[in-house]
Amino acid sequence: MSGRPDPTEAFERATNSTRLSVLRALASAHGDDPADPWLEYSELREAAGVRDNGNFNYHLDRLDDLVVDGPEGYRISRVGMEVVSAVASGDFDPGWTWGPVDVPGTCLFCDDAVRLRYEDGVLRLECGTDEHAVGLSVPPGLLESHPEAAIAERVTFLESRWGELTRRGICSECGGRVEGRIEYGGVGPDHYHYRGECDRCGFVHGIPVGLFLVGHPAVIGFHHDHGVDVRTVPFWTLDFCVPGSETVASEDPLRLRVETERAGETLSLTLDRSGEVVSTERSG
Repeated sequence: MSGRPDPTEAFERATNSTRLSVLRALASAHGDDPADPWLEYSELREAAGVRDNGNFNYHLDRLDDLVVDGPEGYRISRVGMEVVSAVASGDFDPGWTWGPVDVPGTCLFCDDAVRLRYEDGVLRLECGTDEHAVGLSVPPGLLESHPEAAIAERVTFLESRWGELTRRGICSECGGRVEGRIEYGGVGPDHYHYRGECDRCGFVHGIPVGLFLVGHPAVIGFHHDHGVDVRTVPFWTLDFCVPGSETVASEDPLRLRVETERAGETLSLTLDRSGEVVSTERSG
């Protein structure tokens, strides 16, 4: 098997402001007309704001496979588009801050009101007690682009998607394979959580078992039957997502039971050590 290419090369080629302007111009052309995303040389140079041909040619050559050169002109490549999207996400700006913004519900570990704050590259759900803060995997691009009133819903949708991907063994950071198991411990008061590690990027996913199950078909279907899209309800307001709300049905082998209730009806899910849902039951 050949060695894995160095992905940092693509970002190194795009670190220059002129090259980034070229990529953004081509990304804009693709957005304007995906069926015909090509720009002629002069169009691209003007769109990128470069007057000198020699300087422009140098930077265009340096972009290499981030740009496709064809008879029709130039267009952005898939990798080039990924670079533009990554830069636009704001993930690479550690100095960017946002909030705090008050959100519905109370802290997962106490009854205090909560707010969202982005600082040091992390969005945190916080109540004022440091050890109760929960880090969320949300890019600045979402916080900057969406209405403040909709942020809690958008954030919880991303978090439920993160749990769903992890439950299916897919890393939300790189798409690699995640393997893990149910463990005891975690941030704040000790509780059961799923701990999975990506074999590609090494990212460690730690998710309370309730949030781990929000995207499970049985959970979605149960709440849908009661007129609720559970993936858009702030997870910190859902009783079954509170760390420690799970119960131990068996220690050897480990079986955890998670329950959620709507209008007098209860859904129970039982998980094994691997995080697999081994049984579901509706009652009431």
